[in-house]
Amino acid sequence: VEVKDIIKKLEKDGLIMGTGVGSCVRYKFSHDQIQKAAYSITPEADRPSMHLHIGRMFLNDAENRSTVDENIFLIVDQLNYGKSLINQAKERISLARLNLIAGERSIQSSAFVPALTYLKTGLSMLKSSELFSSEHYDTSLRLYSSVAEAELVSGNTDGVEAAVAVISNHALSSLDKIPSYLCLIKSYIARGRSMDAISTGFDALAKLGVSFPKAAGTLTIIRDLMKTKISLRGKTDEQLKQLPTMTDKSKIAAMRILDILRTSCYYARQDLLALVHFRMVRLSIKYGCCHVSPVAFAVYGFFLSFFMGNFQEGYRFGKLALSFLEKFDTKEMHSRTIVLVWGFIAPWRENSCRDTLEHLTYASKVAMEVGDHEHAMISLIFLCTNGFNSGRPLAVLQDEIGSTIDDAASLGLDIHTQVLMPVLQSVLNLMGRSDNPAVLRGAAMNGDDFLEQVAPENVETIKHAIYVYQMFLSYTFCEYKVVAEIADKSRMNLTKAMPGSLGIVWHAFYDALAACALVRESNANSRKYKKVTKAAIRKMKRWATNSPSNFKHKLLLLEAEYYAIRGKKSSACNAYDAAINAAHKSGVIQDEALAHERAALFFRELGDEAKASRYLAIAHQLYLDWGADA
Repeated sequence: VEVKDIIKKLEKDGLIMGTGVGSCVRYKFSHDQIQKAAYSITPEADRPSMHLHIGRMFLNDAENRSTVDENIFLIVDQLNYGKSLINQAKERISLARLNLIAGERSIQSSAFVPALTYLKTGLSMLKSSELFSSEHYDTSLRLYSSVAEAELVSGNTDGVEAAVAVISNHALSSLDKIPSYLCLIKSYIARGRSMDAISTGFDALAKLGVSFPKAAGTLTIIRDLMKTKISLRGKTDEQLKQLPTMTDKSKIAAMRILDILRTSCYYARQDLLALVHFRMVRLSIKYGCCHVSPVAFAVYGFFLSFFMGNFQEGYRFGKLALSFLEKFDTKEMHSRTIVLVWGFIAPWRENSCRDTLEHLTYASKVAMEVGDHEHAMISLIFLCTNGFNSGRPLAVLQDEIGSTIDDAASLGLDIHTQVLMPVLQSVLNLMGRSDNPAVLRGAAMNGDDFLEQVAPENVETIKHAIYVYQMFLSYTFCEYKVVAEIADKSRMNLTKAMPGSLGIVWHAFYDALAACALVRESNANSRKYKKVTKAAIRKMKRWATNSPSNFKHKLLLLEAEYYAIRGKKSSACNAYDAAINAAHKSGVIQDEALAHERAALFFRELGDEAKASRYLAIAHQLYLDWGADA
């Protein structure tokens, strides 16, 4: 009765407020400052025992009501304040497990900093003799595995390696080590150590009974492709959707590792990339589908599209992968599947680069929510490059690319910052924010020493990205010989260095445009340059047939330039206008401007200065509208 009277008086005075009715009434201070004032009059020495007493009451009440999970943070926060006063082993172990639950719940909510606090507090509750003992093995394993995951997302690579080392020394089975191996592999990837990631991943796969050759030649890849095609033979999309659920834990673990290894193989071991793709599909067909299977079918679609040139079939598997997401509602795989389909597959088939932006924005958001920083950054990279390709204003691109680079750098994702540096520098050059707009050098990067900062296994990819953007700038500012020189030294290894990238289209496009410009300037090497142009037109026809919104205007401009150097004036006139109309329809403002510019030069050569001036004025205005005033 006395307590009730006190509560009533406090409530009447406005110091506390109650919610609920009857026995379910709950009280809280009416303001944070009132709570702080009340807390300040409690002697500091008495506070741990007070919190421990409150925590015990909360826990006892929650256990009686079966509401521990719902009140886990309230209970654990109180008990942790008084943990130094806990002497009984049973209560100490109980608090370790409660902190584990709170830590895991925090990770699920992407609250990784408090997660680490809970998890490390949980570990401190276990004596060294209790860690990984038979009685407390599961608690110890889950605590250290979760610490590795939280340290990874927090960017503490030393913390990841320390947690993984403990698990490696004490875990009883290969399966128990898998979550920590996944964290270690991701940690290597974040630091650009692709070869270490691959080595660790394939070692773990071997322990799970999934072996790979140390190297894969063309025959090995063809043989593995045939195995995969045979496993898929005769299966319709509906039959594939009805595949049973994978139950073999070792195969599920293998699928998770293969999924993570994809990006490292993309950068450093492309001879193994196809084998990784094929194995993911065959495991899904043989053992059933799991949450990683949407990614498996998406990467198979990517392989069919890019390496086999079968864009229609590749797009089919991309759409199939998206449909699998409904079956396995896993946010982590949502982001990975979406970035594969909308970043690597869709632009080569029916969808314009502009169509991809909404999906890539969603993928990056979901990836960040689940702490998958790598795929969040990959999504944002595609968002930036596809935004560039779709004609987004340069000022907007500058902000978006700069923000993405800052985010990647803060997360220690070196390879992702390095991939975007040439894009940002190109934007700055176009906006007149460099000493020489034709040279890829300035505030964002220095072309001479930039590659020295790149991990050896990633050099080829970054180098070819630099080549492509340097070709673009050199052509834009009429340095045609520079374009031809870069094209000659990069043409052979381009596909290997940038598989699936639209940079391959850029390379062919500016290679051929520069070749035509050089023929116009001089007849020297005209046979070579015409051959280059014809080869590029053949490629562009195939690409434009599958994705007209992205490539048709480029094809038409190449054809116009080719007609022009062969003296076919009427055909050239028609092709220039067709290129202008197609670029306008696709909304790619820079290509519309370029088509006007090239048409103006063509008419000037014909002596039609009035028409040339008209086209040139439109080109100039379009470039300004884009934000290019260099």
